[in-house]
Amino acid sequence: MDFLTKLSQRVLLGDGGTGTLIQAKTWDVAKDFLGLENCSEILCVTRPDFVKEVHRAYLQAGADCIETNTFGANKVVFAEFDLVERTYEINRLAAQLAREIAQEFTTAAQPRYVLGSLGPGTKLPSLGHTTYDVLVDSYAEQVRGLIDGGVDVLLLETHQDLLTLKAGIQGCRIALRERHIQLPIFAQVTIETTGTMLVGSDITCAVTTLAAMDVDAIGLNCATGPAEMAEHIKYLGENWPGFISVMPNAGLPMLVDGKTEYPLSPRELAQWQRRFIEEDGVHLIGGCCGTTPSHIAELRAMLDARPNPAPRSRQVKLTPAVSS
Repeated sequence: MDFLTKLSQRVLLGDGGTGTLIQAKTWDVAKDFLGLENCSEILCVTRPDFVKEVHRAYLQAGADCIETNTFGANKVVFAEFDLVERTYEINRLAAQLAREIAQEFTTAAQPRYVLGSLGPGTKLPSLGHTTYDVLVDSYAEQVRGLIDGGVDVLLLETHQDLLTLKAGIQGCRIALRERHIQLPIFAQVTIETTGTMLVGSDITCAVTTLAAMDVDAIGLNCATGPAEMAEHIKYLGENWPGFISVMPNAGLPMLVDGKTEYPLSPRELAQWQRRFIEEDGVHLIGGCCGTTPSHIAELRAMLDARPNPAPRSRQVKLTPAVSS
């Protein structure tokens, strides 16, 4: 069954933080990262066993879908690590690793899906760090690898600049046309505690822009916990007719004994996500920074306890708006 059909029938569960599990492990940077510290994507090449272990942990916890380890695997980011020529290779490999483990857990009753992760990169076009055309080309190459590796969905996530997001969507469409294939495109923005994206756009502006680009889903992830996302999720539930995804951090980060910790417990995250499902009609839930397989297991238990697995139907107000 294709992903969107399944998503229309029941609320689906994504995974938690990949970076959270990577950072919890002690690494030999020279060996495991080829000296490229903070380039988590290279682990697909050097430590595919660990990448598969992460995917397996989330599927064992009950996730319906897992994300590829490709958050920063685009040409713009890889230029900082002298990996531009390996962009396609690493994305295809990452998708193949996720696909392999997803197939291990797929059953007739519960298919498992692979979401191709497309992060925001490190340069914001609205601030003049790079150009729109450079970003389009960067994302198109990344998506070619993800498509050829077998992803089910293209997930643009943690985006802080609508120009970057628009470039990412265009890059997706270029690669999809080249491959003569159709895949859903999901767009997740990051809203700071200020109530706007990093460059100043609010959720109203994001919805107006993305609606014109015909994406399949709009969602929120990263930067904050679910409490800080609540008003923005409510807006999506009332004003966006498509699918909605929510993947919060495990609360706002705290510095404890020199280490970053996230305070939100698995049960608390599940309580918030149940509210988003029941009140706002959310379709896809999961977690971002600080969330672990324990959080996903609690979300699985919450979903399984619902008497009706289907998403709540919504009455949407379509308000005419313009966004540049």
